[in-house]
Amino acid sequence: MKKNLIYTVAFLLCGSFLFGSCQDMLNPDSNRVEYEFEDWTPSDSVYSVLGILKTVQGVADRHILLNELRADLITVNRTKAIAEVQEIYNSNFANWETNKYLEVKDYYTIINNCNIFLNRVDTTLSNNGKRYMLPEYVAVKSIRAWTYLQLAVNHNEIPFFTEPITKHSVAEEMMNLPKLSRNEVFDKLIADILPYEDPIVYPMPSWDNEKASIFSIEYGNENKFETAKLFVPIRMLLGEMYLWKGDYKNAAKFFYGQISGVASIENANLTYNGRKQYDDYSNYIARTGLNNKGTTGLNSSYSALYDVSEIKSKSTLLTLIPFSMNEKNGTTSELATIFSPAGDAVSAQVYASPAIVSLAQRQMYCNYDASTKEPEYGDVYNYPGDLRIKATTFSETANDQMKTKYSNIIIKFNHEEKEYNLFGSDLEASSQTSIPTLYIMLQRAELAYLRLAEALVGLDSQGYDGAMEVAMSILKEGAKKRYEVMLNRREVKTERLDEEGNVILGEDEQPLYDTTVEYDELLVFNFSLTEFEKNKGIHSRGAGESEKNIYYALNPLCIARYHGLTEKNEDNVEIVPEDIVFEYQDSLNYMRDIILDELALELSWEGFRFGDLVRFAGVMNDVDVLAKRVAGREEKNEVTYRNAGFVYDADLYNKMSDEANWYLPLPDTVVK
Repeated sequence: MKKNLIYTVAFLLCGSFLFGSCQDMLNPDSNRVEYEFEDWTPSDSVYSVLGILKTVQGVADRHILLNELRADLITVNRTKAIAEVQEIYNSNFANWETNKYLEVKDYYTIINNCNIFLNRVDTTLSNNGKRYMLPEYVAVKSIRAWTYLQLAVNHNEIPFFTEPITKHSVAEEMMNLPKLSRNEVFDKLIADILPYEDPIVYPMPSWDNEKASIFSIEYGNENKFETAKLFVPIRMLLGEMYLWKGDYKNAAKFFYGQISGVASIENANLTYNGRKQYDDYSNYIARTGLNNKGTTGLNSSYSALYDVSEIKSKSTLLTLIPFSMNEKNGTTSELATIFSPAGDAVSAQVYASPAIVSLAQRQMYCNYDASTKEPEYGDVYNYPGDLRIKATTFSETANDQMKTKYSNIIIKFNHEEKEYNLFGSDLEASSQTSIPTLYIMLQRAELAYLRLAEALVGLDSQGYDGAMEVAMSILKEGAKKRYEVMLNRREVKTERLDEEGNVILGEDEQPLYDTTVEYDELLVFNFSLTEFEKNKGIHSRGAGESEKNIYYALNPLCIARYHGLTEKNEDNVEIVPEDIVFEYQDSLNYMRDIILDELALELSWEGFRFGDLVRFAGVMNDVDVLAKRVAGREEKNEVTYRNAGFVYDADLYNKMSDEANWYLPLPDTVVK
C-alpha cells in the first residue's frame, strides 16, 4: 500500500517546529504547535527561525546525494555502499517507501513550519522605526522557496500550499489539491519573493554570536561566520527559477544583480552608486597554478576553498548549512562517512567517477611563458588536464577500485588543508583528514557566474546578439569590462545625403552609404569597475591561463576538437577539414556543452549535477545530454559524449533515455 502523505505532513508540528524559547528550540519533544505573539521580541523571532534552520539540516545530505548519485560524477563502491545509496545510484525506486533519502516529509516539515511563521508573524512591529521582524520574514520566505525548488526539480510535479497546516482537516484539503507542475510552482514562488529581491532594502538577518552560536562551526576558537549566509539570496533563487523556465533575460538580470549588487540590465548608462553587495567577487578566480612544470608541492587555492578549518576566509561563500562535530552537540552530517570515512578511506561508499576524472584529463592545461610570450600546453607537465580534480580527491594506489589511476576518493566534505604535492605520486593515506563534515557550501559566487553564462547563451538563442561571446569571456578570460548585448542587432545602410538632400556619389559615381547599428533592445552587463579587474576566467581555476589558450575558445577549431573532427596538416598543425562547415546551432550546442563541463569541473559533488543535466537536456531537446553522460560515468572516455567512440552502458542508457526515470516518486494516493 502506498504511503499516505497526509500523515507525514499533519504530524510535522508535534516536535519538528521549534520556537518560542531557546529551551523549546532545543527540545525535540516539544508539542507546542501554536505561536504566542504577545510581547513578541526580536529574540523570539531569532529562535523561531533557528528552529526552521534546524529542520533544513535534515535535508542537507540528501540535497547532495539525490543530485549527485543519479548523475555522472560519482560511482559507488558496490561492496561498501548501503542499499539506499545503491538504489538511488541505479535510479531504482522500487523500495522508495523505505529509502530514507527518498522521504519527502522532511521537506514538507520545512515548508509547513515556514508557512506557520509567515502566516503568524507581524512584520509591522517596529522599534525605533525599524521593522525588526522583517529580515526574518524575508529569510523564511527564502527557505521556503529553496525547499520548494528542490522538490520541484527532483519530482517535477508536487503538492503546493502556503497555508499553515495545523490539523487533519486542513491537511486533507491541502494535500488533495491537484499537483502543480514545476513551472507552475516557480510562477507562484517568483510572485512570492520578487518584491524582496533587493538585498539593500531587504537584508537577511544579522544576529549576534550568542544567539547564533548553535550554528557556529565547531573548529578552532573564533571560526564564526555571518549569519546572513545561513540563507539563500533571493536573487539567486529568482535567477535559478527563471533559468528553469527559459526566461533568460530575467535569469541574467538576477544573476548579474547578485554579482554586481545592481538589479537592472536594461539601462545602458548603468551606474553603481555604491550598491555593491560583495566586494570580494572580483578576487574569486585564484588560479591553481603550476610551479616548475608541475614538480613543486603547493597548497591549491581551489583545495583551500574546502578547508573546514577556515570558514571565515571564504569570501565567495553565499550560503552554507552547518553541522555539529558529534550528535551530542547537535545535528550531524553523514557525508563524510559516505564520501571519505575518517581513517578508513577504503570504506568510502562512493568515488569520483572515471567520467569526471577523464573529463578533467581531457582539458588542455595552458601555462603562459612570460619570457617567450608563448603558451605551453598540457603535455609538458606531469599532469596534463584540469587540476581541480586533483585538489579535492586522493587515492591509495592499492585500493583504487574504480581503476581511475588517481583521484577517486572525494574530500570536499571533510577536507583539512595540508601541504602536499599535487603533481607527484598519489597522496598518502596520512593526508586523509579525520574531521567530520562541519558544513555544506550550498551556494557560492562561482555558481552565480556560471549561471549567468548559461543565461547569456540562452539569450543569444533568443536573438540577443553578442550574448554568447560574453558567456565565453566569463569562462575564458573573466568578466572585467562593459558588455553590450543587443536584441535583433542589425546593420542598416542609408544613402549619404548632402545639406540639400541630394545623394552623395563617390568617385565611381555610385552612391555613398552610412552604416548604423539598430536593435530592438540593449542590455548592458557592466564589469568595468576596479573590483572586477582581477577576474580570471572560471576555466582558469584548474586549467591554467585560459585567456591565452587557443584550444579553449568559441571558434570552428575548438568546436571541431570537441567533436573529434580535426586533422593534422603537413606542418603537423591541427586544423578543421575543408569539408566541415559549422552552423549557428553547432556553436550554440558547443557553448552549452562546455558550460555543462565547467559546471562539473567547478561544482562537482556540490548538489547540482542531475538537475543541471535535466535542464540542459530539456533546453537542447536532446536526451543524450543526460542519458549518455550518466550511462558513461563508469568509463574513462577519452572523447566527449558527442563522439562516435564514446563508451557507455547500453542498458543504463536506455533507462535514462526515458524522461519518466528522471524524477523521484511521490505517493499515488495522498489521502485514503
